[in-house]
Amino acid sequence: MVGLAYSLAMIRTAGGVLVGLSAGAWLLMTVASAQSPAAARSIRDGLFTEAQAARGRLAYEKGCAECHMADLSGHEYAGSLAGFGFQLKWQDASLGELFGRIRSMPLGRPGSMSSQEYLDILAYMLAKNTYPAGANELTAAVASQRWPRIPIERVIMESAR
Repeated sequence: MVGLAYSLAMIRTAGGVLVGLSAGAWLLMTVASAQSPAAARSIRDGLFTEAQAARGRLAYEKGCAECHMADLSGHEYAGSLAGFGFQLKWQDASLGELFGRIRSMPLGRPGSMSSQEYLDILAYMLAKNTYPAGANELTAAVASQRWPRIPIERVIMESAR
């Protein structure tokens, strides 16, 4: 009889732990989804403004065009930053991965630009790859995330239109 009582107590305890773990997991998922509505965002949501992309063009010309060319087409040693070649290289990469790479430039002088200039250059690159502008400027908090991913698709470069 003692063994049966002990077994029932263990089942109740194990059940309580299981219910507690299940409730804890549900609560954690609910809080996480409520705290990160941005996780559902897309690169097509307009993550930068037109004004920011215009500033990015100027920063790009100052720090990037020498290697990646004025039209972002790149060459054999400095890859394309716009068009299908860019999207093939960065397909399904996160914005954070791309932003990290941008901040490691220019070659031989990483970090020589301000944080805002790097964000503006990323906005310019997104604009040149036909991603839409939005109402808010791209911030370091957004640019450093593992989302949104960069989808692979054929794009028409603005200069080719």
